Amino acid sequence: MCYANDDMALLGSPPRSCVKQATAGLVVAVGFGLALGFTESVLAQTTPPKTSAPAAPPGKAATPEKPPTQPPPGDPERDGEAVPRSNESLTPVARADRDAYVQRLIDALSHDDAFKVRLQAAVLLGRSNDERAAPALISALASDAHYTVRAASATALANLNEQRGIAHIVKAQGVDREAFVREEAERALAKFERVEALPSVVAAYNGAEDSRVRKVALAYVVAQPITPETEPVLERALGETPENFDITKGAVLKLEPARMMALLQRGIDHHDAAVRRGAVNVLRGVNNEEAARLVLGVYERDIEVEEVRAAARESLRAMRSLLPIQQFVKEAQSSSERYARARAIKLLGVVGGDEAEKVLLAASHDDEIYIRGSAVLAMQYLGSQSVIPTLEKLASDPDNARILLQIRSVLKHLKDARVAQTGASGGGAQ
Repeated sequence: MCYANDDMALLGSPPRSCVKQATAGLVVAVGFGLALGFTESVLAQTTPPKTSAPAAPPGKAATPEKPPTQPPPGDPERDGEAVPRSNESLTPVARADRDAYVQRLIDALSHDDAFKVRLQAAVLLGRSNDERAAPALISALASDAHYTVRAASATALANLNEQRGIAHIVKAQGVDREAFVREEAERALAKFERVEALPSVVAAYNGAEDSRVRKVALAYVVAQPITPETEPVLERALGETPENFDITKGAVLKLEPARMMALLQRGIDHHDAAVRRGAVNVLRGVNNEEAARLVLGVYERDIEVEEVRAAARESLRAMRSLLPIQQFVKEAQSSSERYARARAIKLLGVVGGDEAEKVLLAASHDDEIYIRGSAVLAMQYLGSQSVIPTLEKLASDPDNARILLQIRSVLKHLKDARVAQTGASGGGAQ
């Protein structure tokens, strides 16, 4: 059972189902309960003491006391708030009192040992409309020991519409250890106008090392239609962690086709290999002839890192129905250009299939050693265990001495794969 007035409910011991109820009680307490003594003690230090009229001399009637005037602008009793919202129209004395009061709230949030006092200070600073509160609230959001203070600080930054706090709210939503703080940070972020918050969210994405923070920023970016300003985030996010990549892929595939293909073209030409790999994997999902052509171009680059080339091989095999297989077969068997034959042989090894295997086996006995070597390398990508006997015969033929290292390397690769498959099958049966 949850009790709104139970101190233990404020200290984090109740079930998380009670947290929101407890927090609602705390908000009420802002005006009435827990922090009343704190607020009154500060007000007592910033409100001039009331003086009574001097006593009338003996024998003279006392001068009637003037009726009380309206509290001065900025007096907390005037508008029902502990902190006036603006210094405008304040007298110099009232302005000094207000500044001193805000500073005491900042000091309380930063240094007071009681979390209830820090919580009250965070809430009141969120109502202060004073930019001096931002650094203390940001610090409390990042490092206060009590989860309610961190949550209140996120909300306070949003209530202040403090742009400097957006990146910190995004971070809290991604990495805070308490689900309640993460939820409050999400609500706080939603309070900002998107057009004003977006630059800060993009900056948070670009500057974050933690993938959880980037996930929050990325989800915010893709929640609305992608704009020219947010396309660079989507492009960079092609190189994200698997979970974040799934968000990116879904957003890219929703783009208008011409815009999507232009973004993926930039992706496969990106300086970051992870982005190029991600673009190739998205093109696999596009699964049309233009996508297959782009992936084929990536695979055939003279210089490319293995992680990108491997992604291209997997994508080409998945899109083999979109590739000119019969043209590859024809060139591998009868092209007069040795380099064209070698290219076609390697591509047949990538796309695989029974027909490709037959062509490779025939090419491994070609009169020209360059073609035989190309066929051996293609067998590695083909991945078929049935070519192992042929490779063993090739290894024993003295005519293949120049490509013997290649043959042995491919044999080892295929045999290791066979052992791994056998082990996986045996492990699954246990």
